[in-house]
Amino acid sequence: MSGAKYLVDTNCFVYLLDQNPILLPFAEDDWAFSYITEIELLCKPGMSKHEDSMVRSMLNNCLKVRHTQELTELVIAIKRNNKIKLPDAIIAASAKLLDVPLITADKDLLLLRTLTVSF
Repeated sequence: MSGAKYLVDTNCFVYLLDQNPILLPFAEDDWAFSYITEIELLCKPGMSKHEDSMVRSMLNNCLKVRHTQELTELVIAIKRNNKIKLPDAIIAASAKLLDVPLITADKDLLLLRTLTVSF
């Protein structure tokens, strides 16, 4: 077990940066995130150094699920059986790999009910 209670989707970090209180029930728990989330958050055009620093600081407080062959096989299986985007499949597979619920507001990921805790 990873120690993380949840794997959070990219939108969770966006909500935190926007100071949205919807994630407060999960705030004290240990989080994990997929490496694709890091890419999605940090590739924003025009991101200031301050924003970059804030994102990196948040991510450093969480467990990052890195790319492995085992993760690749889970992504393939999820993608073959569901009509979702590749980044979403990577995030879903990351939660499955850790055997933890996925927290998301993404409507495509909400269709994967066995993995998802919506908010």
